Amino acid sequence: MRVAFDEQIFVIQAYGGISRLFAELAKQFTEDPDFDVDLLPLSAPIINRYVLDNDRLRARMAVWDAGHEYWSLGRYFTRVQPRRRLDVVHNTFYLPHGLAGYPGAKRVVTVHDMIPELLPKTRRRLDFVTLKKRYVQSADHVICVSEATRQDLVSTYGEVQAPISVVHHGVDPEFRPGALKPDGLPEEYVLFVGNRSQYKDASVLMRAFSLVADAHPALSLVFVGGGPFTGQELSELRYLGIASRTQQVSLVDQAMPGAYGAAAVCVFPSRFEGFGLPALESMACGTPTILARATSLPEVGGDAAWYFTPGDDHDLAGLLDRFLSDPSAQEAMREAGLVRSRQFSWRKAAQETAAVYRSTLS
Repeated sequence: MRVAFDEQIFVIQAYGGISRLFAELAKQFTEDPDFDVDLLPLSAPIINRYVLDNDRLRARMAVWDAGHEYWSLGRYFTRVQPRRRLDVVHNTFYLPHGLAGYPGAKRVVTVHDMIPELLPKTRRRLDFVTLKKRYVQSADHVICVSEATRQDLVSTYGEVQAPISVVHHGVDPEFRPGALKPDGLPEEYVLFVGNRSQYKDASVLMRAFSLVADAHPALSLVFVGGGPFTGQELSELRYLGIASRTQQVSLVDQAMPGAYGAAAVCVFPSRFEGFGLPALESMACGTPTILARATSLPEVGGDAAWYFTPGDDHDLAGLLDRFLSDPSAQEAMREAGLVRSRQFSWRKAAQETAAVYRSTLS
């Protein structure tokens, strides 16, 4: 099958779950001929580090570093789409220009979440110019990254004419126990990964940590990614009395298995996720994982994670205290997380995605 990804997500996202998905699919399709997917090179300037930092994938996708998203976006919007014969075009995002080009090809679109529609106050600049509903209405097949996202899609848009398949994310084999802890991290810590604002509910974890801090004096709180703390966050940390035991660090992707693996527990308190890749990466590293019981997170964690009521810092604090005081629970969660994470792989995601392409063509 001759397949093309459009370059949308690679020109607007340096890191993130959406671009991670398509970079991993590209890796699988270009390295293994058994998928029977002939993936067209992007031949474009991009800013995405998952592709640019992988020399083999960078060469196979024929991309180069744009340096800034303004250059990559400008090239994307002014580019005339190639008129090659293709079987399938797989849209990676929902910008207007992506609906053009590739005449005669079947169109597949992946819906990652319905956060802009269901939580309109969280919309970012690009969310105001996207045409997600038009992509869904014009698609020959829609892929959702979780059953929760599929349900949100149908409840928001109503009946969708195209078939809908759920294809979960995978986890890279690099995420496994035993990786070295990155320099500068404390001896014992609770870990949060990713953006902290709005529905990500980082402040819920801060408040919960402050409630258990005195009972666990050796414990620190570590936030990875998301940029330096804002002034408001620093004020909150001081007010809670945990500023001296809390730090924010930025790590390269290769250091993340060690950051997960050395944590006492990873907490993902987000109230809304399309999938929730940090939860899966944490379990794959053998790290006990506590999640908000919200949207897709129980679908990812299954019975291997502990859950608290979204937004309830006292409920989370109670779980943290119980977990940190119970070595047998810690070991059980580590083992259960490893077993659970083995149910997800990027190869499986690629197999199921290729099956969608074949079913669309037939």
